[in-house]
Amino acid sequence: MDETNTVRAVAIDYKAVLRSPGRAHDGIADFLRWLGERGISFVLLTTDSLDAEAAMRAAGLPTPALHLCRDDIPGQPARGSGAWLTTVADRLKLRPNQLVIVGTSEWDWRTGINAGVVHIFARWANHVRNAKGMITMSVDQPADVGELLEHFFLDEPRWAFSHDDDARSFKIRSLLPPNVRFPQAPGRTFELQDVFTRGRTITVGTQDARDILMLRLLSSAYLDGTLPHRSLFCVYPSSSPGKVSQQLAGFLTNAKVMVGSYYREDLLERVAQAPDTSWERAKKNWGPASTADISIGAQARTVRINPQYKGKLKGKTVIVFDDFTTEGKSIEWARTLLTSAKAEQVIALTIGKYRASRHTAYQLRPGTTIDPFQASSHLAATNFVTTSVTGAAGQGPDDALKATMSHFIAAVQSAE
Repeated sequence: MDETNTVRAVAIDYKAVLRSPGRAHDGIADFLRWLGERGISFVLLTTDSLDAEAAMRAAGLPTPALHLCRDDIPGQPARGSGAWLTTVADRLKLRPNQLVIVGTSEWDWRTGINAGVVHIFARWANHVRNAKGMITMSVDQPADVGELLEHFFLDEPRWAFSHDDDARSFKIRSLLPPNVRFPQAPGRTFELQDVFTRGRTITVGTQDARDILMLRLLSSAYLDGTLPHRSLFCVYPSSSPGKVSQQLAGFLTNAKVMVGSYYREDLLERVAQAPDTSWERAKKNWGPASTADISIGAQARTVRINPQYKGKLKGKTVIVFDDFTTEGKSIEWARTLLTSAKAEQVIALTIGKYRASRHTAYQLRPGTTIDPFQASSHLAATNFVTTSVTGAAGQGPDDALKATMSHFIAAVQSAE
């Protein structure tokens, strides 16, 4: 088994390779050579049996490392079954999260979703139309797949903070330290807070900075194995009732299908106003310590699970997204709520991490009970037992992300 935590094979639908027998799509030869130069296997998928070597040779293309047709898949399922990509992974001795699929139809899309494998829609195969309105990553030409792979799927996952708490079925992954500045345009930079705290729309080249950062967060979790198939996505609510971070929610509305997950914006609810911890932290830096209660008790008294999800979380993996974490009060309360509602595993993914490796684990004191579907108005910080946790700390992929953003800026400049 290849232990590398990057994409090692690209499965491509036949119609994205050849426009007709003996005729390759423009740019596909260069892309397949690009894959070969990086040691990434090219896998050809066809419905019917085919002499793949002869077909590729006639079009002047390299022979695929693996060719699979329906007859090669156990049970001979139609495209759409995850068994196609499970078979690819087994044959190449890879994990499913070391694959991506490049497809041309709804059925390729479903093949990826049902296997928990990232799907990329090949818009260059223009004889196929996205009539179903598939929510998926889409690219205009084969070289764009290479660009997507290079900047998001070929770098080993790196985290500013990570911690696995097997005893509590809880994982934390934070992408970056909070003080990183990224290039926006020649002579201009921005920081994470501009995007996620201040809600600014920042364009880097032709790309939204939020999308770049969030895609890196999700792709890192995918490669890391901490983006399980069929999980539930939710966002930890902001300090005001009825609100979540629109920067996070706006991206996850589409990205939920990246590995066949489900986004539930209303899963966690803020039912009463709470202090804005980011604002209170800023005030503390400027002057005297704030008197506002920013303890886990304030979270317990104001955040609950939406009662509509009673009985629906048992055995589920829930991924909670937040923009920043410091000591972990919000994500720890989310974990407490969700495990009390019988979720099997909780994973917290955040863009930023304050205070390096510092995290505090919170457990309800023995004898303390909660109803996770009601705000716990009786709780205070004293109802929790705390334990300091040291996780793995690092710089995260800030150097790679700076290079990615510089690449998008340069692409616009070269086109002018």
